Amino acid sequence: MAGTAKALAFGPFRLIPDRRTLAAEGREVPIRGRAFDLLLALVERRDRVVSRDELMEVVWPGRVVEEGNLTVHVAGLRKLLGSGMIATLSGRGYRFVAPVGEVPAEDDGPPWAAPSLPLPTGAEAPDASDVASWPGDLPRPLTKLIGRDDDLGRVEARLREARLVTVVGTGGVGKTRLALAAVDRIRPQYPDGAWFADLGPLEEPRLVPATIAAALGVDVGGGEALRVVIAALAGRRGLLVLDGCEHLLQAAADAAEAVLRGCPGIAILATSREPLRAEGERLHRLQPLGAAASDVAFTADRLADYPASELFVERARAALGEFAPGDTDAAEIMKICQRLDGIPLAIELAAPALQAMTLKELRERLERHFELLTAGRRTALARQQTLRATIGWSLDLLEPPERALLLRLSVFSGTWTAGSAAFLAGCVSGEDAVCGLIAALVDKSLVQADVTGVHARYRLLDSTRYYAAERLSPSDLAEARRSLTRWLVKAYERAEADWPFMPDEDWSAIYSPEIENLRAGLAWAFGPDGDERLGVELTSHTEHVWGELSLTSELHAWFDLAISRIDEATPPEIAGRLWLGRCGWVAPRGTQALDAARRAAALFRAAASRIDLGRALWRQAWQHVLAGDLAAAGPLLDEAEDLLRAGRASKALVSCLRARAVAALRGNQPAAARANLEEALLLARDLRSPRDVALTLGSMAELHCAAGRMGEAIAVAQRALASLGAVQARSAWVQHIAGAIASYRLAEGDIALARPIVAERLAAARLMALPHEVTANLERAALIAACEGNLAAAGRLFGHVQLRHAQRGILRSFGSQAVHDRLLAMLRQRLAPDELEEVAAHGAGLGEEEMVAEALGIALR
Repeated sequence: MAGTAKALAFGPFRLIPDRRTLAAEGREVPIRGRAFDLLLALVERRDRVVSRDELMEVVWPGRVVEEGNLTVHVAGLRKLLGSGMIATLSGRGYRFVAPVGEVPAEDDGPPWAAPSLPLPTGAEAPDASDVASWPGDLPRPLTKLIGRDDDLGRVEARLREARLVTVVGTGGVGKTRLALAAVDRIRPQYPDGAWFADLGPLEEPRLVPATIAAALGVDVGGGEALRVVIAALAGRRGLLVLDGCEHLLQAAADAAEAVLRGCPGIAILATSREPLRAEGERLHRLQPLGAAASDVAFTADRLADYPASELFVERARAALGEFAPGDTDAAEIMKICQRLDGIPLAIELAAPALQAMTLKELRERLERHFELLTAGRRTALARQQTLRATIGWSLDLLEPPERALLLRLSVFSGTWTAGSAAFLAGCVSGEDAVCGLIAALVDKSLVQADVTGVHARYRLLDSTRYYAAERLSPSDLAEARRSLTRWLVKAYERAEADWPFMPDEDWSAIYSPEIENLRAGLAWAFGPDGDERLGVELTSHTEHVWGELSLTSELHAWFDLAISRIDEATPPEIAGRLWLGRCGWVAPRGTQALDAARRAAALFRAAASRIDLGRALWRQAWQHVLAGDLAAAGPLLDEAEDLLRAGRASKALVSCLRARAVAALRGNQPAAARANLEEALLLARDLRSPRDVALTLGSMAELHCAAGRMGEAIAVAQRALASLGAVQARSAWVQHIAGAIASYRLAEGDIALARPIVAERLAAARLMALPHEVTANLERAALIAACEGNLAAAGRLFGHVQLRHAQRGILRSFGSQAVHDRLLAMLRQRLAPDELEEVAAHGAGLGEEEMVAEALGIALR
């Protein structure tokens, strides 16, 4: 058959024996002599199993060679052709099992042949599967490299500094693709060329030298492979790529060191999921592709600004032909890329799913699980064809203690510390031993480390966490979740003890990063297989973390749930903290808050908790102040202040002094109010609490407003905002103070500067579930409408706000009162009494959604 003008067709390939060529889709595939002979022998003998001895005689006739040469060449053919073509029959040999047809050499193949498959498309996907690879030749990437310019520059710089550079990264991050691009860029610096040795298919360490020899195109014969390699490279100046070393670390390191010692003109670029730890090795850690932060507003024109979304769009276009995402689509794409942690393999596997579902459906499914990510390239190694296989391969390479720890770490939803990992692992040898295991997992690119904060924090990529959790038995998973929740109880118990005295920034740096783990722990505790008592205790320690992050809705939801589970066995201090959390600064105000404060105070008296009792008493007094009952507030404030002054200065004392100042101002005692606020401000600065500084300055602004000094009120309130520094735009403290500035400006008649504040604050108040701030901004919008002559809208908003205030039964702030007084005066001046009554009654009957929409329409003009 070798002498005919026929081609043997299988899959996308055409093997033409008389020309000794292999082609795919009209392009010749480079394949060296021994590999071609082996492929032809297998294809011609496809009707039977071919023994190793027979193949050795056909490919290396009359020569004595190591059996490893055959194994290496078969592995190379499998990498080239893809899985499902060459079968291994243990103890017997090999057989070519793909359907083969005989066609004219120039023909495209018979109609019954397997449908043509494109050559591997490449780019930032599987480490080896995203390139078209041929034994002995450099693989040729067929698409552009996305988002790796900086990495290329660093790899090139490291190769100028060292002769051994290893690109290290998690599975699917694109190590091979980066290495090939680096070789392409720097090849002119190596006049004798570059060679690519793919170690990925190997299972035997002893085959590493033979694989390198095959990459060089030299026959080992009966000699020692490594000596042959060194002899071949000794007088050359070139670059050797060792790809996929993680499962053969010692063998790869030994070979690399031997080559570098014996071949002074050779440099080596390796890829691995962990360092080789060879002499002279320099590392380049390859991170996932960048994506926008979750709080960034995203539009279609910004998709190309982030490598992760740029890659997704490219892969979607390849799958769909046409793909022109709009702004809504762009937001979904970025959420998908965030969910996939920017891992190129995951992105490449996800994008083709758009052939069967919408972006929204894809994002929702990925948020639930990763089962869509199962359709890898046929040309990839089995362990690289799916995300599960890629991660599973990495887990299988771990030492048992490393694997056991990693599986338990999968219950963390966010980042974690070595201390929390040690608790979760139940490690009797302590945190030091766990630190060693974590360091090993970081080296293996399975754990990501962030050492920029107060404490080093670690995380698993979402995909790694998902598939690692799958390997835990149900009982082990439940026990790990219980351990996580128990640890969170201890952590947030410390958080509540620290909060009154620790600087805001330090406290947030330690405890705020645990928020994702907190959500996971609470969800388990209150779930069907959880422990409600543990959940109740944990919730009772979390008021301040929800408050500091302005997660008002979550605070209300979890505290309400925990309160509903209180029973006679609940300790009074736990129940007290739960009720206390329902009457804080961000809690709804009115009779419910007053009742919660009373309950908390009674429970803390029973528990003999001084500082918590002081907090409960001033909050109870605060609700009386808001209701205008200064007589009831006075004794409570006196007792609270005495309790809080009995210990060291705390943020609780600052809050108590601020509440006393507002009570004094309501009682027409501005001098006493100022004295309280000045002391509170000094304490807040000493405690390094920007939040308390801002709120105290906000109260001082109200002092100016009450005296009619609107200019001074605006200036002081702006100082309050500035003192907060770089905080979230949705911060409850920004919401409160910026809203007050809008009131002061409206009281002065400055609509132009007040309007954008009202629009922004109203939208934020809705998102943050702050009903009192929603109502205040509706009233501000009503005044804007009245000033602009839209009396019908102003009247409707006025009526709606009046009803809400009557239902809550609390006083307005001085700024809000100024807005109300001016609004009411304008409406009474321009509308007849019956007209005002009618339009206000109409507004009172409308829902909040409709009123917010109308107010935003006014404020956004």
